[in-house]
Amino acid sequence: MDVKTRPAASLDLPEARYRGLKPGTALLRKGSRHARRALPLPSDIVRDKDVALTMRDGTVLYADVFRPAGDEPVPAIVNWAPYGKGGTGFWSLDNGKVFPNRFGIARSALSGLESWEGCDPAYWCDHRYAIVQVDARGAFDSEGDVSYMGSVEGRDGADAVHAIAALPWCSGRGGLAGNSWLAMAQWRTASERPEHLAAIAPWEGLSDLYRDALVRGGVPRTVFPAFVRDKLYGRGRVEDPIAMLEDHPLVDEYWEDKVPDVARIAAPAYVVASYSNQLHTAGTLRSWAALTSPKWLRIHNTQEWPDFYDPRYVEDLRRFFDRYLREVDNGWESTSPVRMAVLDPGHVDTVDRAEDSFPPRRVTTTELYLDAGAHALRPDPVTDERTTGYVLQDETPHVDFLYRFEADTEVAGYPVLTLWVAAEGHDDADLFVFVQKLDRSGRQRWHQTVTLGLPLARHWMPKLHQRGVKPVGAAFYGGPDGVLRVSRRGLDESASELRLTQEQRLAPGEVVEATIPLWPTAMRWHAGEQLRLRVSGRNLLPTLLPNLPDEPSQPGHRHVLYTGGRYPSVLRLPITPA
Repeated sequence: MDVKTRPAASLDLPEARYRGLKPGTALLRKGSRHARRALPLPSDIVRDKDVALTMRDGTVLYADVFRPAGDEPVPAIVNWAPYGKGGTGFWSLDNGKVFPNRFGIARSALSGLESWEGCDPAYWCDHRYAIVQVDARGAFDSEGDVSYMGSVEGRDGADAVHAIAALPWCSGRGGLAGNSWLAMAQWRTASERPEHLAAIAPWEGLSDLYRDALVRGGVPRTVFPAFVRDKLYGRGRVEDPIAMLEDHPLVDEYWEDKVPDVARIAAPAYVVASYSNQLHTAGTLRSWAALTSPKWLRIHNTQEWPDFYDPRYVEDLRRFFDRYLREVDNGWESTSPVRMAVLDPGHVDTVDRAEDSFPPRRVTTTELYLDAGAHALRPDPVTDERTTGYVLQDETPHVDFLYRFEADTEVAGYPVLTLWVAAEGHDDADLFVFVQKLDRSGRQRWHQTVTLGLPLARHWMPKLHQRGVKPVGAAFYGGPDGVLRVSRRGLDESASELRLTQEQRLAPGEVVEATIPLWPTAMRWHAGEQLRLRVSGRNLLPTLLPNLPDEPSQPGHRHVLYTGGRYPSVLRLPITPA
């Protein structure tokens, strides 16, 4: 297949912060600092810079190795990414325009030796592990072109694990760790089953580039993927999935190549997820469910970066790696297979609740039927046929349906909405649906995952708008959401994912049934609080990062929603019994 590429961002740009290849070994002394106001090193570290790793096709990639001083062989924890090892590249928590207030991570919490979204060598070397930061194919001076999450990256990752295991300081056992791209690469690498891979720790990483990020629900969302693509530096080229989308608008063999066969993974896995991540939530939990190897899941209530560097969970991850990389009999296997948070905006979240599965096995499905006449949700089928809708040219085109809970209620799992809908002025419709929590007075409750230097006010959202501050989607969560381009409706055989392999355009006046899977959640409503189902023709979520533009909206005049009688529009909620 002819894969479109574009030149990588130039290494000569100041934001690349690149000083070229400088192979060599240095001793970093205990107590030394390696970034402004950073954590002093708790022990001596040996740094091997720009170590060459040769792939099966002869391509040479470069890695920085941080290892404890001394002659004892140690396990390797590999951080794999195209973002830049050794603090190079655009990606840095100190980039305040993109990551305000370092997303709540204090400078003094880290040594500054960590790569973007990777493990801090200061901690891990002090506990007798080596951290190996690999520049993926095409990144910086690694040879070749950058592959955007395809099978090439998996084979390279497997080759890198093999090459690192053979280095003289390595015990022969390796693990994979890291967040986001570093997690996505783990699904792919581990599915290759490299011989020396003993454990993985994917910390929030999507597993289907098309369905999770680029074309969720059939609606193209290219702003953030293009932003990432344009901030990858090297001497070659970068695969351009946004350009490929023009030639491959539906799921086909090109996009299937970017879906790892997670069921093949043999290594034990410590998997971390959240409900609030606009990129990773569904893919992380989908991959965890597909794993057949020993596996543990933890779903947290904050944001991926603060959670990844939280000392409690760094220690927790070390117990896991101690068991499988150092083969310490420490009782890790008795850890609950699932530890999950339950979000409770306006009250106190539940954290690390032990369960056997996600969703919990005791979940039952509750059906709430849409009533267009009263703009309400009903526990019983609605007999009267009514319509409602919105005009797409309105500032915030949407319609709401409300339900008040009579008792404390916990929603935990995968909500699903079935709508009967027609489009006026166009042969298609993009639908964005949101399940939100309102207090007893009807004010929306938001879950804030990180402060960003802003206090959590009782009514923070309108106040931020009044101050001209654009909320950051990576820091605020209103509840589970779903997306569907109606022409791409149709579920797969499991009735849990959209196929997205064909188009069925709408005829004028045609009313069609459209099922919209929402991303998973766990959220609690208290007696008297309300659930609001919002259906919109536009994505109403804050952008993922500051200063990113909104995605373009689909044309058309009006969306009409049908409820009752022949049109049983219904919201199905997974409810855990009291």
